[in-house]
Amino acid sequence: MRKISKQPNIILEDASFNLKQVASDRLRSIFERETNLMGSSNDKKKKQKSTKLPEQKLGDTPVPPWEMPTPEEKAQAKPIRRALKEAVAKVNSPEKAEAVIDKLQTKAAGQTVKEVEQTQPSPATPASAAHQVEKAAQTAPESKKTEKVLDATAHVLATPDKRQREVVSEAVQEVLNPEQQGAVPTVENAQQREYLREAVLKRLKPMDALDANLFLLVNHLPHTRLLNTLFYGLTFIYQGGAAWYVTMGIAALRKRRITRGVMREIALPLLISSALVELPIKTYFKRKRPFITIIQAIVIGRKPGTWSFPSGHSAAAFGGAWLLNNKFSRFWGLRYLAAGLVAFSRIYLGDHYPGDVASGSLLGLLFAMLFHRLLRLGSKR
Repeated sequence: MRKISKQPNIILEDASFNLKQVASDRLRSIFERETNLMGSSNDKKKKQKSTKLPEQKLGDTPVPPWEMPTPEEKAQAKPIRRALKEAVAKVNSPEKAEAVIDKLQTKAAGQTVKEVEQTQPSPATPASAAHQVEKAAQTAPESKKTEKVLDATAHVLATPDKRQREVVSEAVQEVLNPEQQGAVPTVENAQQREYLREAVLKRLKPMDALDANLFLLVNHLPHTRLLNTLFYGLTFIYQGGAAWYVTMGIAALRKRRITRGVMREIALPLLISSALVELPIKTYFKRKRPFITIIQAIVIGRKPGTWSFPSGHSAAAFGGAWLLNNKFSRFWGLRYLAAGLVAFSRIYLGDHYPGDVASGSLLGLLFAMLFHRLLRLGSKR
């Protein structure tokens, strides 16, 4: 009887235990599901935050939003800032600056950006770029630290990746040339930077030195957020004379009978003029942009580029303004004002010397007049 009486109790206890286990498992699964949901929603929020375009702040170089470094990427470049500050601090005399620039100039003589890229693999991330510069600082002898750090920075600046190049570029400018960013320059290493700047300018030919000094006057003007937006916007929409072609298209749509005249008298002369400046003339002169090497970046600029002389933007801006004014005299003053602002923006943004801009503007006008006349004469035959 006792055995029989105990068996139902055991069965009930087992059933109770099973029910508790099922309930516990169910609660655990619900909790885990909720946790996963919360985690996935947090991941989504993080992704949304990471995909949001970073806001341009005072001191950032003017670039399109999709090329702007994120705060996380900027943080990865901190070792570059630290290494550069330590390297520049060692330039404690004009003689030291002369020696550093001599070595760098000899090493970089005649090199284009593509050649710099080929001498050393481009870093894959801002963190790896920072590691290269930091390694150069750690392994270089004290007497060669400045030279080695600047040379390593030049190599990582030559990366073809625009976003990564911008990360490194902003770090470099913050230390070596804060004026170009529009940020208030710190007194830290100001004298050392001046020694390096003077050492570079002394090596330029008289006309080049004048051009560089005029560049510095414009390029070191305050770069406010409003001015950055204005001048970057102008240089973007007038690239290759794009804004002028849009103007021509609108005029042709409003008066279809003038379409052939617009193509022959404006579009073709502008296309030929721009192509001549951008291709054979630039390739012939092969003048380096203000920021082509780290040596010149100390003096001026922002990031590597190709040939500088003459300015293709300025040629297209003034050539297009003349051609449109010749056909449509209304608003002629506004067109020349726009062309002048485009030309000025090329110096303000650090892309060209004043000599590049002046020559490009003049060549754009002359070529526009020449090919406009030739094409008109050809159409009359």
